[in-house]
Amino acid sequence: MNKFEIRGTFERTETFVTKAGKEIITLILGTDGQYPQLVPIKCFGRMVDSAKECAKGDMVEVTGRLGGRDWNGKVYGEAVAETIEVVGGKQGEKQPESPADSEDLPF
Repeated sequence: MNKFEIRGTFERTETFVTKAGKEIITLILGTDGQYPQLVPIKCFGRMVDSAKECAKGDMVEVTGRLGGRDWNGKVYGEAVAETIEVVGGKQGEKQPESPADSEDLPF
């Protein structure tokens, strides 16, 4: 099985345009823990739009597949996104209250 699931803080994206004009975005997520890491995840097709919707500091959950390719005798690994979901707002920012939270309801 070559699937992965990761949750991290959105740091930035890096954009590459192929010779054919296709846009490839690398989503950079930061992870917490004793040894924080920056994790690059490739985004193709419809995942490019999802990656562009993330804002710095958003908590993002990504599922995808692990793979790699051989080029000139070297193997290059990659993680490719299949779903991207923002699961929390910017760190340290208070989320806006919904109208139901800020009013007294009669029932």
